[in-house]
Amino acid sequence: MTAQRQRRTLFDIDLRPPTQSARRGPLALRRAPVPGSGIARVEFRRIGSRTTVRISPWRGDASTAQVVTVGGPVPDEAMVLDLLQLLGCRGVTTILTAALSTDDQRPFTAAGFTPLEHLALMHRSLHPGEPAPPNRSTHRLRRIGRLRLADALEADAEAFSTFTPFWWFDGAAYTEACQATDLSRQRCVRNDGQIVAYAITGRSSTSGFVQRLAVRPGHEGRGIGSALLADAISWLALGGVRDVWVNTQPDNDRARALYRRHGFGEKAEGLTVLQYETAR
Repeated sequence: MTAQRQRRTLFDIDLRPPTQSARRGPLALRRAPVPGSGIARVEFRRIGSRTTVRISPWRGDASTAQVVTVGGPVPDEAMVLDLLQLLGCRGVTTILTAALSTDDQRPFTAAGFTPLEHLALMHRSLHPGEPAPPNRSTHRLRRIGRLRLADALEADAEAFSTFTPFWWFDGAAYTEACQATDLSRQRCVRNDGQIVAYAITGRSSTSGFVQRLAVRPGHEGRGIGSALLADAISWLALGGVRDVWVNTQPDNDRARALYRRHGFGEKAEGLTVLQYETAR
């Protein structure tokens, strides 16, 4: 492994279904979509008799859609094929799934989807009444705020510049991550007025998700990521969360070691994001 590959920044994103949006969103557009217009905003559609999917533009690109099951059983192959036809007529050229387990991938692979990215899945349990670990960090955690968003995204771009475009984050992805769960917490660490690291944490019911954790190159190894993660776990514990989940790259040794130090264990199977190109 090269020195560049060994030097990893911290990155995590959770692609689980957004329960809040699923409850509030309509099952179909109020106005008929324009053929060939792509996916301009989040939509909810029922496929089959009981399955509801969330369709959203990926990273703000109307020609690329992400499909996530948010209600009912996992779609079967026939449902997936119907969805492909619908999105193809809308002018969508690329379709991505959420991060799926092996069993949930089967109807999509049968319909022609192929693997795009594999994610290591890590988990830790929280128990009612369990005291939060003491925070001995000297790093001051702050809210990010709307005026600091550009600074956070700049830190993100530096942190993940060596990763494939799948992992890159922009304003649309940031907003989607913050809205993907019932409650969301965004915290950052600043140095000389500049954001050097930040985290997005979300919770829905008794499940919690570390959705993004980024540290600028040159600031790793100083306990900043650990301080942000400890804050995230404490916030989730106070909210009654029982299970905390996080995804990262399988070869991101720095991130995986950080999570293990905070009580996470790795699930053997992991998850995979699938892709379909409608133009092929």
